[in-house]
Amino acid sequence: MNAKRSDRADLARPGFTLIELLVVIAIIGVLISLLLPAVQSAREAARRAQCVNNLKQIGLAIASYESSNTVYPPGSIKYGSGKAIDCTTRRHNTMFALILPYMEQTTVFNSINFSLGSVDTNGPYGLGVNSAASNSTAYNTKISSYVCPSDNQDSNPIGTPGLAQSSYAGCVGNTDVIHWWYQCPVNPASGSPSPQIPADGMFNADWTIRVSDVTDGVSNTFYVGESSRFLNDPDGTFFYSWTNDQWWSSYVPGVSRVDSLAWTIARPNAPMLIPDVPADPTYHYNWQFDANTPQLQNMGQWGFRSTHPGGVNFVFGDGSVRFIKNSINVLGAVNPTTGSLGLGVYRQLGTRAGGEVIDSNSY
Repeated sequence: MNAKRSDRADLARPGFTLIELLVVIAIIGVLISLLLPAVQSAREAARRAQCVNNLKQIGLAIASYESSNTVYPPGSIKYGSGKAIDCTTRRHNTMFALILPYMEQTTVFNSINFSLGSVDTNGPYGLGVNSAASNSTAYNTKISSYVCPSDNQDSNPIGTPGLAQSSYAGCVGNTDVIHWWYQCPVNPASGSPSPQIPADGMFNADWTIRVSDVTDGVSNTFYVGESSRFLNDPDGTFFYSWTNDQWWSSYVPGVSRVDSLAWTIARPNAPMLIPDVPADPTYHYNWQFDANTPQLQNMGQWGFRSTHPGGVNFVFGDGSVRFIKNSINVLGAVNPTTGSLGLGVYRQLGTRAGGEVIDSNSY
């Protein structure tokens, strides 16, 4: 009889009811929903820290290049300068290729033939060589320090040899060096060693800058910033490349995009402006005086942008990396005498010799 009672006691042991089980599941779901944003935030913080480290490495490499060569690298080698000019074929080799030895990428650097181009299918100086194919081993190499981990598109959308992803661009400043140039060969009256007109920022094709030229101070001047893909990029799988300074057409009619160089004329993380603002026929290359300047701040396809929320990382000339918020002042006040629009803090940071006094509390 006692054994039977024991069996019945086992059968009567209390368990979870359906309602209790549903409550437990609901509590677990709530906890997961509370923890998920924290996990995502931690992941983004880690990605942003890696991005900052990438820019520090790039800034150090640029400084090391200057120390070895007494000048900063040109933004790119397009036509060349002086006796090295070739007006027939552009080379498009970038500053990011030139600083590779200082990025611990000497092997990749040594495999580049800088006498040839990076993307064109013919060689300069009349050389019957497919430049892109010849340099494809180096220029198809993904350099981890050139890619922000939040900018995760790394497939080749165009299929052209010599394209590897980059999330960063040298700062040209606020000058239109794309639409305007001195022609090739260079007109001696221009006094320029290069067909490219000078930029007011740190980097431009076929121009080199010395530390003494940075009169605004290296700690007040953008050198390199993020140029990641747009979120939900209208060009789909398009990405920027460290291997060339091409001026690309877009899948979006009326829009062009530039590799390896970017401008502070557009506000940080500005959306794509359709169509591009054309060259101003009155003020030529100086966008500061252009009547379209308020509109230009929205031409994000030529500006700096980031997949980090709220702003863009930049490395300054002193090697410091700072996060520039989207809310930074871009436009300055109108000069009542000339009627021209002044530069806001963001555009002032993009110039190397503007003579501005910038308060660090303003950005």
